[in-house]
Amino acid sequence: MSANKDSWAGEAQRQRELIAAIFAPEPTDLPCSGVRQTGSRWQAGLAAYRGNGLGHARNALREQFPTLLAMLGEAAFDGLCTRFWRTEPPRRGDLAWAGDKLADFVDSVEELQNFPWLSDCARLDWAIWQAAGAARPRLNEEDFRRLAAGDPQCMRLQLARGVSRLKSDWPVVTLFLAHREPDPDWAAVRSLLESGQAETALVWLMPENSLPMEPPVVALDETTDRWIVALMSAASIETALDQAGSDFDFTAWLEIAVQQGWVEAVIEHAGQDSNPGAIY
Repeated sequence: MSANKDSWAGEAQRQRELIAAIFAPEPTDLPCSGVRQTGSRWQAGLAAYRGNGLGHARNALREQFPTLLAMLGEAAFDGLCTRFWRTEPPRRGDLAWAGDKLADFVDSVEELQNFPWLSDCARLDWAIWQAAGAARPRLNEEDFRRLAAGDPQCMRLQLARGVSRLKSDWPVVTLFLAHREPDPDWAAVRSLLESGQAETALVWLMPENSLPMEPPVVALDETTDRWIVALMSAASIETALDQAGSDFDFTAWLEIAVQQGWVEAVIEHAGQDSNPGAIY
């Protein structure tokens, strides 16, 4: 086991050195650890990595940000990817994480300032990408027995790892869904944008052997959003119910939550509740 750990650590170090060499402002003649080529062969290899790396990263970003790609168009999106690649070099060799800083980068691009919803659309794309790689929820019979017999003050619901929430000042869910419909009502979408309609998105991964396989996206109403915020703060069930308000129907929500895979476990609540604070 120790040998495996040493091997993984060595590979991680080699990847970090290679990334640093690829994006170094000045060429380096010092090869990465474990690399035999030196001199001109090393420089030729680096040049190949630079050219191929951009192409691979662009392809990865296209997969990770389909809504942003549809909004910008292929040419503009590829140009954005090139600037992002050069300005924000990857921190790891795994292309699955190529886009973890892209939404923040979109915020910084001057030419996109007239489209302030783009970065939140990118954040939603990234949340969906992350959810797709999460472990699927495995709520079991013991959880149900604990919930039925327990005290709401002494229990909390642990949301599944694929569940995430994105609060936006823009209609991000409407925009996301519109770019997946064959004939969207663009006039209605434009009206929501002009009015500054805010939406909060919930993203999750369905249980195993459920459809759809890709993570669904819905817009949360204010009551359910308060409940989700409380659960994310590790509040007890009782405190979360108080935070949601009297209009929240826990039984109806739980039935949907079990079917959709929103809850990972029912666990003992330890300690004093922290204030969930403002809805963010």
